[in-house]
Amino acid sequence: MCIACRSRYPQHTLIRLKQEGNDVIAYNGYGRSFYLCDICIKNEKKVKGLTKRFKLDEERFVKLLMELSQQVGSCDTSHSNEGVNQ
Repeated sequence: MCIACRSRYPQHTLIRLKQEGNDVIAYNGYGRSFYLCDICIKNEKKVKGLTKRFKLDEERFVKLLMELSQQVGSCDTSHSNEGVNQ
């Protein structure tokens, strides 16, 4: 579930992050985490709200989100052809 819009999506389509100290980073396998959907990542109002919630630098946070969304997007296309006989 996306924490910004509270909508449910398949887990592999969401970006998983965690707060470590005063920073938000990509989830590294340890501790509590949260998910963001692709729609909320592109919504300026939602991003601004998240930067206030986590007390982050907006520029750095947006850069992190864009990098992670590209990684998730590339994973989706690589998995979309699995199991298809060619």
